[in-house]
This record gives sequence, C-alpha cells and structure tokens, in this order.
Amino acid sequence: MSTYKKVYLRLTVLNFYKIQKDYLKFTGNDRLDLVNRLSTNDVNSLKEFEWEKSILTSDKGRFVDLLTLYNFGDFVFSACSAGNAENVISHLGKYTIMDDFNSEDLAGTHGSILFFGDNTADFANRMFGIDINALPGNGFYIDKLEGKDSIIAINDDALRGFIFIYAKEDETFQFKRIFSEELKTKYDIREIFDNEFDTIRIENGIPAFGKEMTEQTNPLECNLEKYVSYTKGCYIGQEVIARLDAYDKISKHMIGIISDLPLPPVEDKNVRIIFEGKESGYITSTAVSKKFGNIGLGFIRTVFLDFGKNYSLKADSFESKCKIIKLPFK
Repeated sequence: MSTYKKVYLRLTVLNFYKIQKDYLKFTGNDRLDLVNRLSTNDVNSLKEFEWEKSILTSDKGRFVDLLTLYNFGDFVFSACSAGNAENVISHLGKYTIMDDFNSEDLAGTHGSILFFGDNTADFANRMFGIDINALPGNGFYIDKLEGKDSIIAINDDALRGFIFIYAKEDETFQFKRIFSEELKTKYDIREIFDNEFDTIRIENGIPAFGKEMTEQTNPLECNLEKYVSYTKGCYIGQEVIARLDAYDKISKHMIGIISDLPLPPVEDKNVRIIFEGKESGYITSTAVSKKFGNIGLGFIRTVFLDFGKNYSLKADSFESKCKIIKLPFK
C-alpha cells in the first residue's frame, strides 16, 4: 500500500487544495548561512534541488513563521505563510548586518496546490513522469514542460501527498493540463475548499499560522520538534527552546478537543478550557467533523494536562463539557 494513503481521515478520492502562501527569493553568498543562524533547523548543508523546513523564531523562541526552503543552487526560493512575507523580510533584515544577503518579496507571483488522498503517486507519475516515492531524501523535482517551470515536492505533514508550485502567469496552462476531463474522471479528482480542509487539518493535528502558530507559542508547544535541530549551534531563540527541551519546561501543549455542544467562533482565547473550576487553556481552531463531532485544537497548561480527566469549555453565553485527546484524532 502506498504510504500516501496513511491519513487519519479516510480519503477515497484524489483531493486537491489550493494552498495560500507567500513566496520569497533569497540571494547572496550568505543566503543559507543567514537563515541557518536565524531559524531552528540545520539548513546550511542543504544541497541543490533539496528542500527543508525551518522555523524563524523571536528572541523569546516564539513563532515568526515556518519557512519551506527550496535550494536552486544560486538562489533559495522560499514559501512562508500567506500575508506574512513583509514581516519575514523585516525580521531577516533586522539581523542582516555585514552579510551578503538579499530577500525579494514574490507574494502573488506563484500558486501552490496540495494533492493528497488516493493515487497521488500514480497521478504524479502520469503528470510529471516521476516516482515521488523514489525522490531522494528531501529532494524536489522541477518540471519544465513547454518551458514553464514548476516544483513538485513531497508534503511532509500528516496528509502526505505532494505539493505542486507554479508561476501564476502559467496558471491557465497548468490548470488545463492537470484538470483535464480525462484525468478528473480517471483519478476522481475533487477540490477541497477552506472549511473542509480546516476540518481535515484539525483532525490530523496540523497547526496553522495565525491560529496555533503565533507570537504566543513556540515550536515545541505545537508538536513541530522535527523542524528543530539541537546540534546545529546557535540561532535566534535557541537558548529558550533548548532550555525548554532540556529541563522539560514546556508550559503548554497543543491538544485536540471534543465538545458536547457546537463550539462558538474562536478569537483571542475567548473559549477557555476549565479544569476543576480553574482556567487551564484555550481553543484556537474549531470544526464540525462527520467522524468525531464538535472538535477543535487548543492549548492546555502542562500542570493541568491529564487525558483521563473531565474538562469543560466556557465563553460568553456558552458552556459545554468536553474531553481532551492526543493528536491526531483517531
């Protein structure tokens, strides 16, 4: 069985979701070295046509953004969260002193699609002539059909599948090619829209920028330790994150919530998690799942974390019993 079917929500068709991202271009001799010194993962050794994710953190170890870096050899093409390119450039610029480094805002110039569910590997082979299961390590593939470059790379979160990045000026060409009636019928291709994708994201315990990944949280609290290197040396926020790990001092943890009642809209910690009358956490994302009911993601303070205990939720004119669960939902 293909590893790309291992998702926690059963996906019986080939799904696609148009991901909203901003894009950046890094140039200069210090392009990897600077990002390496400012982010959590080891990217200095990134080879040409390899990609890696690394998290820019503040001096308090909290999120600035999660970057996906694609090394093209003489420049680095980077994805960041939608609407956050300017903030990323500002953060990098603050620490660029004598470095040979330049960043260019490419927001709006590229689009990206996540393909996931059944038959993703077969679809990639049909479209691009590649075996995505055989891509070396974290290598990515550049498709050059009719001189229109695009990127194909493995998606490494719980949904698996692959990501297709294309130039916006080539969108008509790429969509006509990918979404032909023949292929849509053969692979039962179905578009996933924002609300449904958010439900799938929550079910799979995937944090989102601006919801779980914020200036109030750090990578360890969001279960993103795989993008943190403890051997690479110093980076901005490294002392805080290393201390949290070494002394097991993570103050809160991202968890799943199942509520007895439908959850109200969430903003600025308005839906609180209560344990024995004490405020112990808050909700960050909510959805209604066909499989699990009224669900959400949130954070609970470590001192109150006990998956076997009873909890409740409170907000203005809202109260409900709930249970907290380990992620992903099962």
